[in-house]
This record gives sequence, C-alpha cells and structure tokens, in this order.
Amino acid sequence: MLAAMPTAAAPSPTPVGVWLHDNKRIQIEIAPCGDRLCAKLVWFRWPNDAQGLPLVDLKNPDPALRSRPLLGLTVLRGLRRTGENTWQDGQIYNPDDGTEYNASMSIQNDSTLRVRAYLLLPLFGHTFIWTRVR
Repeated sequence: MLAAMPTAAAPSPTPVGVWLHDNKRIQIEIAPCGDRLCAKLVWFRWPNDAQGLPLVDLKNPDPALRSRPLLGLTVLRGLRRTGENTWQDGQIYNPDDGTEYNASMSIQNDSTLRVRAYLLLPLFGHTFIWTRVR
C-alpha cells in the first residue's frame, strides 16, 4: 500500500538568500529581479576605510560612481535559470578591481554555491565558492 502512494518531489535548491563569499570579508544577498536573479552587498567584515568612513566604489572606471557606497551595491545581475541547479548569462561587478565580468552559478547542495566570473569564455575565469548564511 505504501508503494502506491505518490511521493512529493523534493524542491530544487534555490540560491535566493544570503551567502558568505569565500574570502570571508563580505556577504551577498541574492534575490529575484523579475524573471532573473540579482545580488547586492549586505555585510562587510570591515565596513569602513582607514579613515573610519564607509567603503565606497573607489576603483570604478567611471569617476562619477567612485563615491557611491559599497554597502547595498548591486554586484550581480541578470542571471537566468538554465537548468535545475544552474543560472547563466549574468554579470558580476568586482569593486576590488572595478571590473564587470560575465557570470554563471550552480548550487551544489543546500549550503554551497559555485559562482564563475569570467571574461569572454568561462574557461578564462575564476570560480568562487559561497556558503549559505541564511
């Protein structure tokens, strides 16, 4: 009789939530943006510069954007679901070097997210492992 009962399919894991970057210095909150995903910086281990002022986007190539605060800055955008546990076609901004990269990501389990940042082809990039905070 138990074999005849339908089983509920386990929901696929979602990257929506707060993640700790593998450098342990920042947390990023991923949220839906329409039919895509985006993310913003929500926590810094050291939120202020040497003068005690909030961190700003100093390395941005656009001088008009160099005074914008990093806290709350959208750094990941445009990721679309391409499989059960994968998202592609996004962009990720790195305030450490002021560069925007192509991005893809895949959720490995409920607590690990692999984020790939690259120029031109994924082969020429770097993978970051983020850990779920909440």
